[in-house]
Amino acid sequence: MPLLPSSSSQWSVFDPRTRCGQVYLALLLLRCYSAFLGYGYIHPDEWMQSGEPYFGFTLSGNDARIPWEWRPDQALRSISSLRFRYVHVDFLLYLSRKLSGPLSGYKLFLIQRTCMLLWTLSLDIYILDFPPKTARYILCLFSISTAATTFLVRPFTNSHEANIVATCLISALSFYRNRTWYRPSGPGWHWGILLPTILAVEGLFARFTFAIFSFPIGLFIAYTHIRIAKQGYLKPAVTSFAIAIGAAMAALYYTVDSETDFYTRSAKVNKLEVATLWRSKWVIPPVNALLYNAKTENVAQHGLHPRWLHALVNLPMMVGVANCVVVVIHGWHFVKGLWTSSANESSMHDSPAGSTKAGPSDLASSKEEKEERKAVEQAIEASLTQGAASMSSSSSDITTPSPPSTSETDIEYVDIEPIAVGLSLTIIVFSLAMLSISPHQEPRFLLALTFPSTIIMAYALQSPFFTLRPVVLRTLISVHILQHLLQLLLFSFLHQAAVLPTLFSIDHSISLLPTYGDPLFNRYEHHLLYRTFSVPFHLLPHKGRGMFARIEHYDSSWSPEYLVHMASIACNHTWMYAPTWIVSQLKQIADDRGRVELVKVESFNWHVDMDHLGQSWSSVKDLGLKEAFAIQKLHVRCTSHAPQESAQPQMEESKDEAQEPQMVHEEL
Repeated sequence: MPLLPSSSSQWSVFDPRTRCGQVYLALLLLRCYSAFLGYGYIHPDEWMQSGEPYFGFTLSGNDARIPWEWRPDQALRSISSLRFRYVHVDFLLYLSRKLSGPLSGYKLFLIQRTCMLLWTLSLDIYILDFPPKTARYILCLFSISTAATTFLVRPFTNSHEANIVATCLISALSFYRNRTWYRPSGPGWHWGILLPTILAVEGLFARFTFAIFSFPIGLFIAYTHIRIAKQGYLKPAVTSFAIAIGAAMAALYYTVDSETDFYTRSAKVNKLEVATLWRSKWVIPPVNALLYNAKTENVAQHGLHPRWLHALVNLPMMVGVANCVVVVIHGWHFVKGLWTSSANESSMHDSPAGSTKAGPSDLASSKEEKEERKAVEQAIEASLTQGAASMSSSSSDITTPSPPSTSETDIEYVDIEPIAVGLSLTIIVFSLAMLSISPHQEPRFLLALTFPSTIIMAYALQSPFFTLRPVVLRTLISVHILQHLLQLLLFSFLHQAAVLPTLFSIDHSISLLPTYGDPLFNRYEHHLLYRTFSVPFHLLPHKGRGMFARIEHYDSSWSPEYLVHMASIACNHTWMYAPTWIVSQLKQIADDRGRVELVKVESFNWHVDMDHLGQSWSSVKDLGLKEAFAIQKLHVRCTSHAPQESAQPQMEESKDEAQEPQMVHEEL
């Protein structure tokens, strides 16, 4: 529930006539630019845990390759969570077909980015639940972060998890601030308790690590009910808590039943066993994911890292170095203030002079904060007075009731800063400690901590410690902005950024093929992608399932010699796509064999492969910066005097044997 539902001061944050509104609008445009034109490919899970399974299950004829996590005998991913994350997609698909005809890879890309962008806008609106000045700080600091501009507009499960954690945190603070619902004149329960409880189930099935991030929030909500009960409002406290538990159990039952039905049907179609919970009939993906990740030999397949990596590298990368510095400084002062306040509490009761001593929250209150609090109280009082006047004027023929008691009309101002800072600090410390236990640590695993850390930074920058040190304040803000802009450039526009344009080009090429005649002779094209991130095949809707054209992806486990051999089978009808740093080697192999020649026809520039920076830099002098960091499209042409090729390069296993068998797509 917003602090001032009837006040326009909250929405003034978005007013382009104000300075804050102008800043927010500029950052929102930057976010949209990153979402729709940022082709950076951060990690294969960006597509393999989202669009690839979703369109593979729902879009008829799509040639998506369902990842192994969705096999019934693994059941590590939740179909319910995927549906919820893509809740806007069906409507956007309908609009796309109505307005612009058949689907293309680029349209599917835009639809998914639009869906995730809408989730970020809903979070922006939730932020208005904070006091106006603090909401302005949070909006500006969070909107410039790598989380908002880069990760949250991409369909990561981590992005979905981070959105839910932020929403639950705001809901918990709103629940704490509302002091009217449990009083005699109130409704007896707080409707806002339903949102975090239902979202908690969704978050848990999105990623099992959500339980770690949300654990302090759950404890805080339970503690708030206990506090209300101790104040003499036992019945509304018990009622509210029972409603929360009931809603959570209902959502849990529905979700588990949906997962069980989906994986059971998939197992029957593919003739596989189902990964049920302890030999029961129920399938619970977050439990399966937890058990899988609890084994070191499993996570070792994805990479092992030192356990200090989260704290010393990943957290500063995700939330920002300046943000980490502010969290440490303000967290230290916050804990120190609590300790001092607790130590002086007894003496304040014993000594009359002690009652005049200012506590930590009073010392932290600036002149602007006091003025804001006064304005809030005046607005509440004015709205109550106006409402009472209108009621009395419209009911002149009715006996005027006696005025309510002071305890029911006086709405106290609730300062949520100590709770917001304390709860956010607890989430950061607890989650960081728990996630550091695992030997597999990636930066995006900490994405959910960006919003709690932003809350702390927003309050800290208003505190006397920083406002009295303007040089330090400006330096921290400058470092914060600079770091996140550089990371935006890297992750949104450079990192593996030519993969998606390459796929869009292939999809367009296939769309130009005739739709009639023998598919082998009239529709045949062979496209080979080499040494790139995994290819999201759902972004090739013109290909069709099990049809020509033929599109294949080869990773580092395949030798360049084998790739040239595969490309030479159907020369003149084959195109290769490879990073510049390995193209010279491919051309040399082709020249040595004399069967084909590789001719560059196009390049997709600004493709940065962090694993091969050295090789790319070495070719900058000869090719230039854009050409060195690119994916080149090579036409495989038959030579006029092609000799008989020698024996096929020896491989331990053929390609068909090496690939994992594909699941039959069970339509949803």
